[in-house]
Amino acid sequence: MNVLVLDGRREPRERMVRLLSDAPGVRRVGAAATSEELITRFRVLPADTVFLSARIRPDVLTETIETLVTLHERTSVVVFGAPELAAIATDTIRVGAAAFLACEASSTGSGTTTALPGSFTLPRPRVTTEQEPALSKREIEVLHGISLGKTNNEIGSDLHLAEDTVKTHAQRLFRKLAATDRAHAVGQAMRMNLIT
Repeated sequence: MNVLVLDGRREPRERMVRLLSDAPGVRRVGAAATSEELITRFRVLPADTVFLSARIRPDVLTETIETLVTLHERTSVVVFGAPELAAIATDTIRVGAAAFLACEASSTGSGTTTALPGSFTLPRPRVTTEQEPALSKREIEVLHGISLGKTNNEIGSDLHLAEDTVKTHAQRLFRKLAATDRAHAVGQAMRMNLIT
């Protein structure tokens, strides 16, 4: 699982990164100090889960959540902060956040750390209501062409479609299969027995 953290304060951001790095199933943790930096990183490598500090200005927090969910609908956005900031959770969940994680700073002999709830587990990426992606007949035909290594133009010629129409079908099926590229889409489809 890939994770991103946004917090404008360096020390809390670094603590959160350390904690998440030790969480089960986490492969990569990235961090950003600003919303713009986070969105730039996210566009390059979409994260399964994004943690946003509740201390971010409310309008920036809302806009960031909306942008992340629009860019990748399966991403889980978790707002985190001190328990007294939990009131923010209602607004953030309304615009697309998956949860609010109450964590608080506490002093220990080795310095300040972030205490997380006892059985801390990362939220799973969002799942659409259908477990198996429902591809249309046309999307299956486009996928078949992709699996044969054909270009969008060649697929369009075979199916009597404009190249832009083929591209639209391809983008939809990539989204439904949660695929990052053509090869990934074909692999996903073969695993799901959508094509042979």
